[in-house]
Amino acid sequence: MSISQVDASPPSLPLNHPREVVFSGRDHRDAYSDFVWSFLHKPNGNWAIRITGFVMRKAFRKMCSRISFDQVSFEHTMAERDPNTLVVLAPTHRSLMDFVVCSYLCFEHPELKISIPYIAADLQIGNLPLLGWFLKQTYAFYLKRGRGKADPALNQQIRQLVEQQQTLEMFIEGTRSRARQCLKPKRGLLRALQNTGVSCTLLPISISYDRLPEEKALIKELYGGPKPLMRLSSLFKWIGEMVRGEIVVGRVHLVCGEPIALTPESDVHQVSVDVVGQLQRHYVVTTFHLRAFLHHQPLPGWTVERLSQVLRDQGMTVLESDLVDLTTVDAITEYTYRNQWLHVFYGELHTRWGEHPVVKQHLDNHCFLPGDAALEAESGPASQALQALLPVVFEPLVTAYQTLLQVVEDHGEIAQAHPRDFVAAHPHCFLPWIEEALEHLLEVQVLHKKEDGTGFVQGPQWHPRVARYRKPFWQQDTVLSH
Repeated sequence: MSISQVDASPPSLPLNHPREVVFSGRDHRDAYSDFVWSFLHKPNGNWAIRITGFVMRKAFRKMCSRISFDQVSFEHTMAERDPNTLVVLAPTHRSLMDFVVCSYLCFEHPELKISIPYIAADLQIGNLPLLGWFLKQTYAFYLKRGRGKADPALNQQIRQLVEQQQTLEMFIEGTRSRARQCLKPKRGLLRALQNTGVSCTLLPISISYDRLPEEKALIKELYGGPKPLMRLSSLFKWIGEMVRGEIVVGRVHLVCGEPIALTPESDVHQVSVDVVGQLQRHYVVTTFHLRAFLHHQPLPGWTVERLSQVLRDQGMTVLESDLVDLTTVDAITEYTYRNQWLHVFYGELHTRWGEHPVVKQHLDNHCFLPGDAALEAESGPASQALQALLPVVFEPLVTAYQTLLQVVEDHGEIAQAHPRDFVAAHPHCFLPWIEEALEHLLEVQVLHKKEDGTGFVQGPQWHPRVARYRKPFWQQDTVLSH
């Protein structure tokens, strides 16, 4: 029997346990019809919010088995925050559904005392005919990304919302992380908030999905396809797929991290890193992600149960999923799932192989976990068991470096000028790791960009350094000493 045919285990916690309170999806039950729930039962929200709630309640039931939140974490964070500060939600950004799910939670659970937020959204969405106007009625406000400088109109808009003491929502990673890894934070909105002179409390909210609603489109990009423009035609096509039951998300879970203060005196850079660190720390993984990993990487002696326990031992939450069909999960898709949980091994990676340049570069780019303990690992039987697991978990990262270097060795150059084109020619490679490897190899001058900009060749540091990048880090002899 293949792993895709194995029945799902029962939920690890009872329905509506305080750590897994279900508030939407097929598993959600209450005494109200969708109309009564949206327009008569809930105390807050204008006409547009209530219409959106009505539509999304039906859509969530169609796409998702359950959408749940860690009630304890939200109540703890709200109790710990300074009540005299402005509340700013700072969720992860993996899907366009992120724009809706936090507002939906605030609408469904007013007892959390988080008012429905005004959401900073990309101007591309605002420019969509009719939809941009409608979303503005649901408290969206629009910004143009990539300006690299202060936007007076945006600053004025934020100042007005702050003066009205409105709850805000911002995506500190900026654009969606199509591969689920944490991205380096953007600080423009934080600076705009700080410039108002009002103290804020940032609520980091990790939103974890079994499968992303727009997974098919995102995977096409990871295979080297172009980033599509936002169009109403694409939205209508997606809605049709959703209505026909072709969009399968599974379960979604929200966890709130520790509150982070932003005052006029705060170091904005450190605040931004602290927020992403909390987001990364409170990622959850589901058994669907682990089934997919072992389906593509069958390891002798490793089962979903054993891998789940290893992750729990590392401090991660593992939730049961009823998704078992892996027929549409290819290797590249599984790599994105892996980004939900590989960060829990960063301490082990640092302790064992921290001197390896690939490891160091990866940790510098992607480890945002708070505190020195994030890069400490304990020895013992569990640590020994990881020696067989970690080379498999991080193999796609090593493959990215090796493939780039092997192409230069074989052909004298990399003929593609853009990582997307390289991945299109080498589809076994994972685009985020190719982007990371290429940027780093150029920085350390192992590779050099051709004068005409059409590709890459050996750089001045090729011969002194290339051997270290070719050898997998788990085969190196030295480890970081403490």
